[in-house]
Amino acid sequence: MSHELLDLEEWGLVLNKMLKYHFNISEEIKAVVQAIRTEMKPELIPLAEDKANFGKLVKKAIREMWSLEYEVDELQAKFAESIGKLDIDNLDVDFIEDMMLKSKPLQSVLEDIRERQKAKLEDIKKTYGEAIKDLEPMKVARPAKQEAAAAPAAPAEPAPAAAPAPAPVAATA
Repeated sequence: MSHELLDLEEWGLVLNKMLKYHFNISEEIKAVVQAIRTEMKPELIPLAEDKANFGKLVKKAIREMWSLEYEVDELQAKFAESIGKLDIDNLDVDFIEDMMLKSKPLQSVLEDIRERQKAKLEDIKKTYGEAIKDLEPMKVARPAKQEAAAAPAAPAEPAPAAAPAPAPVAATA
């Protein structure tokens, strides 16, 4: 059974082209909104809404790709923690054996993530391939993972109203 590895170069290229595609959609939306404002063309509002909704789908796909990258980062951090600080001068067979034993369970987790990355890459290429094939890649640093972003933020209660400002003190001479 041949095991096909994820092409990380292709993954990065597709992700960067998706970022460019999203940027282009955002620019199109700006142009439509500008036309609505300056040329008083309210008939363009549905077009702007459609483009905005499509842009959200593209952004969702990008975030799903980033999410898989965050999983790989977490796995790498766990592995680094499990082996501790590496003392190159005093490496022995026991340490290497221990390190390999600790990495075994992580290998299957990494393999699962890579399989999901391959599936996501194929899905994105199938859905957006034609639209992004001729785009120049746009390199954007992936934002740091936000733990709060994992759970939808819904305010439990409305924020309390701001307390009224104290009345200014009368000047005395």
